[in-house]
Amino acid sequence: MRDSTPSLVVLVGATATGKTRLALEVAREFEAPLELISLDSRQIYRGLDLGTGKPSLEERQELPHHLVDIIDPDERFDAGRYRRRVEELLPGLFARKVTPIVVGGAGFYLRALQEGFFDLPEDPELLAELRREWKQLSGEELSRRLHEVDPERAAQLHPNDRYRLERALEIHALSGKSMSELAREFRPSPVVGLKLRVFHLQETRWKLHAKIASRAEQWLHGGWIEETRELLQKGWGRDSPGLSILGYREIVSFLENPGPSEELFERVLVSTRRYARQQEIWFRKTEVELRATPENPALKSQLLKALRESASS
Repeated sequence: MRDSTPSLVVLVGATATGKTRLALEVAREFEAPLELISLDSRQIYRGLDLGTGKPSLEERQELPHHLVDIIDPDERFDAGRYRRRVEELLPGLFARKVTPIVVGGAGFYLRALQEGFFDLPEDPELLAELRREWKQLSGEELSRRLHEVDPERAAQLHPNDRYRLERALEIHALSGKSMSELAREFRPSPVVGLKLRVFHLQETRWKLHAKIASRAEQWLHGGWIEETRELLQKGWGRDSPGLSILGYREIVSFLENPGPSEELFERVLVSTRRYARQQEIWFRKTEVELRATPENPALKSQLLKALRESASS
């Protein structure tokens, strides 16, 4: 007997595995309106196009994409905000009789949809003030402050891990409770009560490395450096969250200290391969319905089956 719980189909995979291409193929065979919700922590930034593998305008016209180009490069966007945006988006899609498919490689965003996060009050003014203060502090001082309010979490973090140190301090400032205390009280809850049906698109290591190298070379020769230079000229600093992401940070460093283009290519290649490896490790630990390579026809057929069941639930 089929589970009657409403479902949400999710396609995940490391960078350069071909997730968007597969989603487009599925959309062409799906008999009802289908729209894509991006599960990507880089394509959210406006102006960062080449180096994030952002779908083309033609692809977005063929298969409407959501949560792409939603913030400026100097804005922060975390998994909690991502989940809230999806929660706001889904009821409208369902009201229009649209079947959503979530596609991307951000494992932490996937966890946000599967489990949720602490329900924290919002106080942008307080956070802005705290972040200005923390920017002036060393990692050791941030660690010392976290030890005072959450020694358990502080013991897990290196002083160089500023992002997580600041996040733990933010949680305490907003909630009045330590992150460790909230974690013990937390009960997972899938987004809007849906059952997430996750499919993992894999690629052999040598093929993935070849795809990453080919794509990086194409982007670097196709205007990625010029795109980054224009972003800097518009006033987005190297410390902007958008310009700190994979690829762009290497190009910013290259523009500040020019060297052989071959060295830039190699730095981008190494960083991207490392990122892909981290994604694969995350998704191998994730419970999925099917793991398959792009050549496996079962993946597309099973995706279509799951989408049809989602549409009828």
